[in-house]
Amino acid sequence: MTAQVVPPDRQVTPVRQPSSLAAARLEKTVSAGAVRHNLAVLRAAAGGRGIMPVLKGDAYGLGAPAVAGLLVGAGVQALAVDTVAEGAALREHGVGVPILVMDVDVADNAEACARYRLMPAVAGLEQVARHSAVARRRGEPVTVWLRTNVGFNRFGPREERDVDTVLDALHRARAAVRVAGVFAHLSSSARDAEETAEQAAAFRARVSRARAVLGRRLAVSLAATHGLLHPAALDGTDWVRPGIGLYGLMVPDSRDLPGWAGSALARLRPAVTVRARVLDLVTVTRPEGLGYDRSAALAPGRRLATVAIGFSRGVTGHAPAFTGLLRGRSCPMVGRPGMDCAQFDVTEVPQARPGDWMTLIGREWDGTGPERSAGDVAAELDLTLYELLAALRMPVRLEDGADTPVAPP
Repeated sequence: MTAQVVPPDRQVTPVRQPSSLAAARLEKTVSAGAVRHNLAVLRAAAGGRGIMPVLKGDAYGLGAPAVAGLLVGAGVQALAVDTVAEGAALREHGVGVPILVMDVDVADNAEACARYRLMPAVAGLEQVARHSAVARRRGEPVTVWLRTNVGFNRFGPREERDVDTVLDALHRARAAVRVAGVFAHLSSSARDAEETAEQAAAFRARVSRARAVLGRRLAVSLAATHGLLHPAALDGTDWVRPGIGLYGLMVPDSRDLPGWAGSALARLRPAVTVRARVLDLVTVTRPEGLGYDRSAALAPGRRLATVAIGFSRGVTGHAPAFTGLLRGRSCPMVGRPGMDCAQFDVTEVPQARPGDWMTLIGREWDGTGPERSAGDVAAELDLTLYELLAALRMPVRLEDGADTPVAPP
């Protein structure tokens, strides 16, 4: 007879969704108020240009549908994503504003791109042909943006003759493919003013060529968050495409750029908090190791908190410098993280107990305690800010003030 883990008469009906069960252990919190504030700061820095927020990678792991709803509610008139799947997901959640798909997606997704009324990037002849074919099959034109390459070198030609070939193809396909605008990515706007100025000049030349072939009404987009620090990147730009700036984050090197002094970007506010529960406490009574490999040496008398975050949630490797805040104290991680938990030294926090929240990014509780910035954590884990937000995979809660966590007793 096959053993049953739960007898039929003992089957239980779930009372909570799995996502809420996970959120009881750890969560990212996004402050809606901070995002609205940052949007206003970015608008001021953009000087009347349109704001097209980038929600790629599920809004850097912060929940694209919820963030999109917040931004559209705040008056944003267009959004950008990397893939057709990301754009389709926003449409499925009722987002109706124009959506630019910035990466060149695979041919298999061209039909869905048209069906969901997305604006794909085209950077070469094959993309022009595929979207022309879709338009002919559907009996209606598709709208695209021309992605041009001025040094980022992920999509599109660098040589002017090759650019002209793409422009000629778009001109011939104009009955089926309508070009709404032209955009490019800057490669060094967070740290190199000279190279950014060179790429901005190259982009303006490309825009002039595109308008000569496709018409003067093309929209133009070059600057993202850090591009706002470069007058050259804003020259002639209609749309700014901010990403991590919406969450109050700037690459540290950007504060050394000439455009930082007096910039409105200094008023951005951190919008993201990451915290995880203490699951258990262990007091070491003899010299021992820790975890599967037992490579971390533990001295008697140390007290460890087992915290609900591990490598399945993005904390990987041996990071002795990685720390969390618990009851106002900084507690270093010990040893390597496990799948869904890691150990932190809480010897100096005698009042720690199971159920406490440890803050990994953000300010503790009532906003008056110490703070761990995303930049601190990114440096400790050797990640960029972009990588950090997306790497920390956990439930996300959009908080608008009424859900402020209550401090532990």
